Amino acid sequence: MDRSQLKRFWDGKARRYPLPFQPKTYQGTLGILEMIKQRGVSFREKTVLDLGCGTGVFTLPLAQEASFVLGIDCSEEMIGLLKNEAEKYGIKNVGTRNAFWQDLDPEVTGLRKAFDIGFAAMTAAVKSKEDVLKLEDCSREWVVYVGWGRKRENSLMREIFALHGLELKSPGGSMMVGSTLQELGRDFQFEFLESSWDWEGTVDEALEDLSGFIQMEGRVPQRERILQILQEGIVDGKIRHTTFVEQGLVIWKPK
Repeated sequence: MDRSQLKRFWDGKARRYPLPFQPKTYQGTLGILEMIKQRGVSFREKTVLDLGCGTGVFTLPLAQEASFVLGIDCSEEMIGLLKNEAEKYGIKNVGTRNAFWQDLDPEVTGLRKAFDIGFAAMTAAVKSKEDVLKLEDCSREWVVYVGWGRKRENSLMREIFALHGLELKSPGGSMMVGSTLQELGRDFQFEFLESSWDWEGTVDEALEDLSGFIQMEGRVPQRERILQILQEGIVDGKIRHTTFVEQGLVIWKPK
C-alpha cells in the first residue's frame, strides 16, 4: 500500500476501533501499564510520546498519570476520535500530531529528547531499525514497545487469507525490535503476554475491514467470495470474530 491507501485503510478502521474507556479495552490497557510499572517504569508526572496512538487507547489512560502525552498517528479519523474522547472525559494534558512516523525528523520537529518516555503499542509505525532509533532519539529515560509476538489466531481471518493464497501470521514486530536492540548492544527487558480482542459490525463493515487487510498484503480482495463467507456467519444481523494474540513487551533505556 502507498501512503494514501494506508491512510484510507486506518481512517476506515477508525469507525470500528476500540475507544480507550470501553470496559474491556480499558481493563486490558491498565493491565499492560501495570506490568510496565512493575518493571521499573513510572509514568507519574512524566512527559510521554505515544507513537501510533490510534483512538487514544493508551494515550488517555497514560494522561491520567503523566504530566503530558503527545499522540502521533497517520490517521486523521483516529486522531479525531482521540480528541473527542479527551474532551468527553475532561482530559486536557494531551496533544496530537497527524503524521507518518517516517516523515518526522526529531531534530527539525523539536521531538529530539523532548520526552521522558517514548511509547509505542501495537502500531505499524515501527517497521525498521531506523524507526526504533528515532523513537529512542525522542526519549530521555525509557522506551516502551508493545508489539506482535509469535501468535495471531482468528478463524474467520484465516479463511479469508487462505482464499487469497495468504497465511495469517503475526507481523512479529517485537522480535524485530528485540533483534535491533541486540544488534545495537542495548540492555533490555523482553517478555511475551497473551491477549485477545473482539470485532463486531455489519456485513458491509466486515467486508471493508477484511478487504483492507488483503490489500495491505498486496493482493486484490475477492469481494464477492468474501461476502459469501461472511453471509454464512451472520448472527442477529452482525458479524463477530475474535483475534487471539501474543504480544511482546520490550523495555529499555535510551542512549
